[in-house]
Amino acid sequence: MRLYDLASKYHTGAGLGWSEAMFRACDEYYGLHLTEETRKMFSIMGTGMQTEQSCCGLLTVAVGIIGLMTAQRGQTDAGNLVGYRLVCELTEAVMGRFGTLTCGEVQRLELADGSFPCRAVAEAVADKLEELLPPGSIDTRRLTEIAWAGN
Repeated sequence: MRLYDLASKYHTGAGLGWSEAMFRACDEYYGLHLTEETRKMFSIMGTGMQTEQSCCGLLTVAVGIIGLMTAQRGQTDAGNLVGYRLVCELTEAVMGRFGTLTCGEVQRLELADGSFPCRAVAEAVADKLEELLPPGSIDTRRLTEIAWAGN
């Protein structure tokens, strides 16, 4: 099952917002077995961190998942070149397609196919995350090679 399909299942079936749906989908898809404490940390990300003025919550969750899956124990953010590279690629993909990362602006988008913008962003983020972090392929050496490929 695609990551987006899982997120959509949690969004519609469990009545969750897109950010929490993405969190639960990533947990299941990647077999992360995240704790309730971790879920609580991400619970406030929805609706642009509850303000509509901040970054899209489901994108923020995806960035957190990238960090979780790429950072080494004890590593600071400045040392996580793999995560940095993947976050840049994810951000560029969303900006390139939608022209914004801000929740309120995303919600006001009028898409050519008439689809709900948050659903379209959820699908784009999930698809890009699957491309960047295919399940079962989280190998630090491979990710390090990806991080240095463009330098």
